[in-house]
Amino acid sequence: MRTLGIVVAVVVVLGALLWWWGSRAAGRDRDKNLISWWGTRNGWRYTTGTDGLLDRFRGTRFDQGTSHDVQDLLSGNTIAGRPGLLTQFSWYYTPNLPQSSSTGSSGLRSGICAAAVVELPSALPALTVRRSAPEDVVRGHGIEFESGRFNERFRVEGEDRKFASDVVNPQVMELLLDDPEPPHFRIDGATLVVWRDGKVNTPPELGALADFAGRLLELIPAFALEGGGPGDGPISTMPPELLGESPSGAIAFLQKLDHRGYHIERYEHVAVLWRQHRWAVCVKIDVPTTWPECMTVPKALAPPGMIARFDDEYLTGDPAYDALFATGTPRPDFAKAVLTPSMTAFLTNDKRAQQAHFIFQSARQAQLCVMTYGRLTDQALADTLTDLACDVYEHLSPQALTFRK
Repeated sequence: MRTLGIVVAVVVVLGALLWWWGSRAAGRDRDKNLISWWGTRNGWRYTTGTDGLLDRFRGTRFDQGTSHDVQDLLSGNTIAGRPGLLTQFSWYYTPNLPQSSSTGSSGLRSGICAAAVVELPSALPALTVRRSAPEDVVRGHGIEFESGRFNERFRVEGEDRKFASDVVNPQVMELLLDDPEPPHFRIDGATLVVWRDGKVNTPPELGALADFAGRLLELIPAFALEGGGPGDGPISTMPPELLGESPSGAIAFLQKLDHRGYHIERYEHVAVLWRQHRWAVCVKIDVPTTWPECMTVPKALAPPGMIARFDDEYLTGDPAYDALFATGTPRPDFAKAVLTPSMTAFLTNDKRAQQAHFIFQSARQAQLCVMTYGRLTDQALADTLTDLACDVYEHLSPQALTFRK
């Protein structure tokens, strides 16, 4: 949908609700959108993290490189009832330094991994369990167990053999041996890290690391995890600023609820509107059909000097509505089905509607999306927007609810 004036900026966000973005974005932005959408739908908060975040954790892979870059960070959920993080990060070595996995065009040699990080109840001895590598032949033996099959596939390193035996018990061995390519894991202090080297290609791969960490914690006896000294709470005591900010275009946090008989998803993200980055809240209701795109924005929200209009503008013929709202769509027949006299009268006379944007579109199925500025922590705003979305849905005509593109 082509646009002019203020709507050029509006469409960046209004047309880019995450499924729309996920199908059209490219490269790293697309990855962020997909990971943020998947993570927030599963109860996590999405941010980009900070360099200082990795300094809170010790050992492999946090001790790699001379500098680091956190690409993705999911926080706020729990893994097996404990504070946890899911992250993907890179490390870089300056030229001519060893221990690199690849060389970029800048000359910096680097590596990347994805990890699930879990806070443990007490500080524990360092223990690393990873798949065997060819270079282990020259490193000598690590801690070995009675299972020759396990010793052949895995290398265990640690200073406390009793602790290693408690952790790598027969059930944990079975978990590792049954997986053709299990992740590596490390315990150090009050932290369990489960990681897999290489770039994450699909969001569920991060979820698989969290699932593995949860299963691992179920198989390790409680006395082994609680037998150390007081832990330092590397996640639960983390300053919020270390989590970083949410990038524009990616969902930061999502809530699911049932309200007035509707399955509601409402989420917050940093919207790029009118050349400004602002927090916005969106409420989404799925509709059991498929729709073309139709967008409506209040003209009063346009900054001074900007004209709110679409170059595929649709005029309803209702002078009061057309004076207050700009509507654009490639399908005038769909706009006519949506913006009936009953709908335009409702929007024109409802003060809530004068502060909200309305998007009618389809991804896997049709979606009604209502958006305004703010944060989900503003409960009154979130509830008001949710009721507005329900009211708009209830004003849709039978023709709109069954319209198919």
